[in-house]
Amino acid sequence: MAETPTLYVCHGDDKGAPLHPCGRVQKALRAKNIQYEKVVAAHGSPIPFLRKDDRAELEAATGSKNLPAMKLPDGTVLTHSKDILAWVKQQPGSQASV
Repeated sequence: MAETPTLYVCHGDDKGAPLHPCGRVQKALRAKNIQYEKVVAAHGSPIPFLRKDDRAELEAATGSKNLPAMKLPDGTVLTHSKDILAWVKQQPGSQASV
């Protein structure tokens, strides 16, 4: 079992708009010095019929096609940025400003 969580993000990663969920989650993780593995799990448009892929691998890994998603070392999957940010806030470390 991995010792670090795995974060699944879109192609925008953390270089997109400041309020983009994938970037906000990564900013919060970095602020708390939480190590994580990152997987860019989707490419193209957030609109399903305009996507370049069908997110089947993402769904197989997390049970969801939504991003961002985070798989914790115990196998728990968080599939909404609010849930991931709530988890980050509960972790020890410096205060995350999100």
